[in-house]
Amino acid sequence: MTGENIHHLPRLGIAGAMRIFGLTARALRFYEERGLVEAKRDRLNARYYDAAARVRLQWISRLRRAGVGLGEIEAVLAAQDDADGGRACALSVVERRRAALTAELEAVDAVLAELNTEPSGGAARRYGQR
Repeated sequence: MTGENIHHLPRLGIAGAMRIFGLTARALRFYEERGLVEAKRDRLNARYYDAAARVRLQWISRLRRAGVGLGEIEAVLAAQDDADGGRACALSVVERRRAALTAELEAVDAVLAELNTEPSGGAARRYGQR
């Protein structure tokens, strides 16, 4: 779902939001409880998401897919609300996440290289185990 076409959807209920944004009902309610998104209520008290809420859900969904934590998501949404700076803030957050993952991957690769080059049982002998 792209940013251009989420604005033109008819009223979006929780089931539609789950499908479009790949979020669970529990996650949607949690984000609402945390104040990240506001769900409106119809006369039957069913949740629905207006255009503004759909934009916020799109931000949340994208950033969660990138593994961004809740605190950083809150910062991106605040930047978007304050000065339409959500995109710049999100880029910075995702770049930091990417750098952290790259460093972690390098550490894993180093351990794999050690394991692949040491003779079988080398670690056990080195630490006095047999």
